[in-house]
Amino acid sequence: MVVMMPRRGDGRDIQRPGAVVIGGATALELFRRKDLVPLIESSERVSAYTLASRIAAPTQRWAAQLLEVFGCSAPLCCVVTRAASRRRGPVRSQLLKPLLEGEVLRLDQGVYLLSPELLYLQMARGKDVAQLWMLASELTARYGIDARTEALVQPVHEVPSFMSGGADRNGAEGAACEPAVLDEPVRENMSPLFERSPLTTPEALRAMAEKAGHGSRSLANRVASLVLGGARSPKEAQLAALLALPRRLGGRGIGDMELNHIFELPRRAQVIAGRRSVEGDLYISSIRRSIEYDSERHHADAGQRELDIRKANALRSIGVDVRAVTRTQLYTWQLFNALADFISEDAVGPRSVSASLATRQYKLWRDLLFRDEGRA
Repeated sequence: MVVMMPRRGDGRDIQRPGAVVIGGATALELFRRKDLVPLIESSERVSAYTLASRIAAPTQRWAAQLLEVFGCSAPLCCVVTRAASRRRGPVRSQLLKPLLEGEVLRLDQGVYLLSPELLYLQMARGKDVAQLWMLASELTARYGIDARTEALVQPVHEVPSFMSGGADRNGAEGAACEPAVLDEPVRENMSPLFERSPLTTPEALRAMAEKAGHGSRSLANRVASLVLGGARSPKEAQLAALLALPRRLGGRGIGDMELNHIFELPRRAQVIAGRRSVEGDLYISSIRRSIEYDSERHHADAGQRELDIRKANALRSIGVDVRAVTRTQLYTWQLFNALADFISEDAVGPRSVSASLATRQYKLWRDLLFRDEGRA
């Protein structure tokens, strides 16, 4: 079935001078839209090189029409190949040198969307490790975040103070108090998260970065090489970053981790679990340990708790150690730091921790969970 781009309510088609390539924040917003999943999944990938002579910024009128059709917030972010093609007003155009090296998605005649790989490179500019990891995770994840719903279910966090004096082994100076995590009740069917197929893979992100000339030392390439694809929620992605990233980037350096590893259960374990297979949130194969994040929002009902208990008992019956990480543990630095040290020591052995490393680890935790937080 061909899924066409939405039209104006009065039946008039959008005028299409040249080829518009949507990128930046607008492209990310479209990728996050649950109602646009069929359109994006059915869109043909085409080489941007074949459009080189036609790519241009839209007129202000055309940009306004596109924003109306897609229901996006202004301005419309586009990418161009020539500086002369830039426009202002409701349009924000950016030169993207690797554009012609990659692919775009054809949404409709004259309207294209940056591929996830090119979008990663465009949005990687100026981002640090935490931001790049979450961007790469979202593009390779099995979840989407519909921003239209997200604003209605935003949790409120009290950000711990961060003093410039650095951190000791137990946490940063000024961060001794436990941060408040105030989750408002979520109305049924109001979660911003929805399940979808991954938009791309870590391998494709890394290949595009290398093709565009990003060497192995560039942060965009390094994160693409390290990110774990297939996360089912932002919390899984954050927890994976905190444990899997190398210590020089603020993580714990646990290298043999896999998100949502599928365990095929023997008959006895199937009886315990009530199913033939289960998934471990974050599996460390070297020590046969599954780290499970206990979300208060998604595991509040009795039925889900029962499923989690049966899953944990089934995994233990086949020799897999199961450790749960609660929201309180994740959002309290002293508790999380002790837990992460325990997991790291079991997985890779005891290692010394300098003051600068402790500061990097605290900063990554704070950046992921407080500076960039908002998704439960």
